[in-house]
Amino acid sequence: MKKGFILNLFIIVLITIMLSGCAPPNVQNSTENDGTEKNKGPVTVATMIDSEGAILGNLLILLLEENGFKTIDKVGFGTPDILRKALESGEVDLVIDYTGSGQYYGATADNEVWSDPIKGYEASKRFDKETNNILWLSPAPANNTEMLAVKKQFADENNLKTMYDFANYVNDGGAVKLIASSSFVSNQLGLLGYQEAYGFTLNYEQLIILSHGNTAEMLKALDQGTNQVNASLVYGTDGSLQKMDMVVLEDPLNVPPVYLPAPVLRGELVGQYPELETMFVSVFDTLDLETLQTLNARVAFDGEDAKEVAKEYLERNGFLK
Repeated sequence: MKKGFILNLFIIVLITIMLSGCAPPNVQNSTENDGTEKNKGPVTVATMIDSEGAILGNLLILLLEENGFKTIDKVGFGTPDILRKALESGEVDLVIDYTGSGQYYGATADNEVWSDPIKGYEASKRFDKETNNILWLSPAPANNTEMLAVKKQFADENNLKTMYDFANYVNDGGAVKLIASSSFVSNQLGLLGYQEAYGFTLNYEQLIILSHGNTAEMLKALDQGTNQVNASLVYGTDGSLQKMDMVVLEDPLNVPPVYLPAPVLRGELVGQYPELETMFVSVFDTLDLETLQTLNARVAFDGEDAKEVAKEYLERNGFLK
């Protein structure tokens, strides 16, 4: 019996030595020697199909990789509805979305809420956290919503900076020919809302109404003065605005819903990596309207690579080493 005990003990010691010899050197429970995690992720980053999505998506990817995360690049993944379904199903982990979109995902609130940058963000954030365990992180201060633009020379000549100025110009008998989509013209959160809030009225002779919302066509008409067009519907961060020397009229009352771009991700991911909740805040704080217009123009009009534009911006502002 004693011989059997000694034999069994010898076998156990031998197996222990063999197993310890198979372990790779300097690796302890998937951590570095200083205790930090390695091979975090992967995190699947996806965006809509546009220049802004490409830039912001690459910003997220570069910041994640700077902080030790592996990433899966799905920039330009699809349309807004496809992107949202992929996030809800867990097919993707982290996306760029816009704060006002919460109203289309099931969040309920008065129209005034969606026209408020803080309340609209909070409404989307609260709904998604409680309903879908999806987290909205801090957005950029750049409203990519429906706005009106005029040529810079026209704005300078008539002292136009805000919708209040535009209303005064109209009420003083100034010539106006606005090109816009039918949905904007007939919407209480569009032209009808602008007119009510700022106290002016445009008649149909002062409008060119298109059945679609292609702002590129509208801006071309404004740039060329087609049919006396001197004002156009635009989206706030459109890169063509700077290239065409346009001025977006400020909307202090935020009549159309506010759409601020924000990182949105699965709550399970933040539970695993809490640092994700604050990782992008400093960068997004710098992305104001003019900055996003400039970055978008470099990609959409100058043909620069979105990832290189994103990398250069992060390095220039000290976010990448």
